[in-house]
Amino acid sequence: MARQPQDGRSPAGGQQARTEAAHGPEVDLRVVLLTRDQDRLLVALTGREPGEASAHAVGLPRGRPELRQDLDATARAIARRATGLSEQYLEQLYSMSIDQSTRGSWKVVVGYMALLSSGPGGPPDVSGIWADVSDLPALSRIDRSVIEYAVVRLRAKLGYTNIGRYLLPSIFTLRELQSVYETILGQPLDKRNFRRRMMATGILAQTDGQRRDGSHRPAALYQFQAEEDRTTYLTPTWTDSDDSRRT
Repeated sequence: MARQPQDGRSPAGGQQARTEAAHGPEVDLRVVLLTRDQDRLLVALTGREPGEASAHAVGLPRGRPELRQDLDATARAIARRATGLSEQYLEQLYSMSIDQSTRGSWKVVVGYMALLSSGPGGPPDVSGIWADVSDLPALSRIDRSVIEYAVVRLRAKLGYTNIGRYLLPSIFTLRELQSVYETILGQPLDKRNFRRRMMATGILAQTDGQRRDGSHRPAALYQFQAEEDRTTYLTPTWTDSDDSRRT
């Protein structure tokens, strides 16, 4: 009688596990590319590639890294392929392991968040559609989960970083800044308290310029302090070095 492995797996199951481990998982990068249009937070969704098996017409921009290709570089390439533009901010969110043993595969999904500011004419063109994060079309469970987590992360980082800067032009009014925060948080904010709190942080610098909107008096223009980019202050410095890409 054949000896049963101590971990309880059958010899055939153990062989399958060793085969999967030898080949390693399929790495599936998905990028949540966010921008803003007035009071809406939008996410880029693209059509499925020809021959790609999916029950949904659209989904997150996605791709696989090439052999020894840096994951961040792959995510940037995916985001830029979707819009033809360079994102202002990119952050890896998290990864999840998906058992697809019934299909004979093992997948690791790596989610990224990228931010892109909109111009005066609205969001840039995308090779697909821009969808409101509060009113998404039919998506796969994985795509929806990655989008929801990206929005949660973005909202959380508003409380301890100035990440909202990447959804704004370089020069802006305090009203525009407040609008970005309200769009991300999905709720109105008290004007006086918001402005007092933002000015107390020391991250804003008033410029010499002004802008008139309609019949209102000209509004002062601001910019973020160049040395006050606090977005990645919790990120280890080695993540940007060449050494982090070596094995």
